[in-house]
Amino acid sequence: MLSEEGEVLSKVDADLAIQEGLSEPLITDVTIDSLGIQVISFSRGLWRHANDPPSKIRASAQR
Repeated sequence: MLSEEGEVLSKVDADLAIQEGLSEPLITDVTIDSLGIQVISFSRGLWRHANDPPSKIRASAQR
């Protein structure tokens, strides 16, 4: 997983499945945890990485 600046935040091996017509990416809770993602708001796409300070809030990438 890369930051907005291209910094490597975390790495995980995962299998990828592509479903035609899917409008939202789906990842499992195990993958979310393995990547160090701490969700602040699902609906607003806000999160922080496990190594981020508590004041750091990231926004999900726009499509």
